[in-house]
Amino acid sequence: MNANLTVTHTTTFDGRPLAVVDGLPGGDAELTPPQLRTLAAALLSAATDCEGLPIKRKHRRAVRVYPLGSQSL
Repeated sequence: MNANLTVTHTTTFDGRPLAVVDGLPGGDAELTPPQLRTLAAALLSAATDCEGLPIKRKHRRAVRVYPLGSQSL
C-alpha cells in the first residue's frame, strides 16, 4: 500500500478549512494496532495543518504529504 497520505488543503464554499485525503487504505482494510496509530498520527497532523494553514482566496490549495514511515499500510 501507499506509504504516504497526500492531503490537499483547501476551503469550503463558505471559507472553512477542508482537507481532501488521498492514500487511505480501501474498504475492509486490515490494520494492526501500530498501523492504526501511525494512520491516526498522520491524520491528526493533517487536521492541525488544515486548521492552521493560511489558505487565501487567491491560492485556494496547499498540498502536503504525510509519511507513514515504516508502518506502511
